[in-house]
Amino acid sequence: AALGMPKLEYRSLRFEEEFVPEPEGGFFQEAMVVNHPSPDVPFTRIVEYKHVPNQPTEVKEGKVKGTLIAREFSSAEGEPYYPVPNPDNRALYEKYAELAAKEEGVAFVGRLASYKYFNMDQAILNALEMFDNLKETGKLAPKRRPEDFGPGDGPK
Repeated sequence: AALGMPKLEYRSLRFEEEFVPEPEGGFFQEAMVVNHPSPDVPFTRIVEYKHVPNQPTEVKEGKVKGTLIAREFSSAEGEPYYPVPNPDNRALYEKYAELAAKEEGVAFVGRLASYKYFNMDQAILNALEMFDNLKETGKLAPKRRPEDFGPGDGPK
């Protein structure tokens, strides 16, 4: 954007945390992350941190009172999390990719750099493959193109 080009469009997130003092059975919900993909619900998911692995036995059994949840809201403002896929953004991304390819000693990797939704396992694999390529060839470059990772399960 500093070169006079427009910014790529990203979707951001806003989080609202709430402490629930006495949830039934010790937990607010049955899993760490529960998605709410409905136009009738203003948030996209709820995360309950009490379900994070390696908790003490008392927590796992619901004996610790209270729990912290976070509701996740989609937003057009804020830190970039997810690309907004459409033909105009794709064309703009290609212009940025051409400029990025000319940068020596810099590698752009992951969701934001590839302007593609990666599942987290794909994003980690992308970074690990880049490191492998650096070790094997001395070049800081991805082993494959972002589109070679498949669609992921996010916005298409």
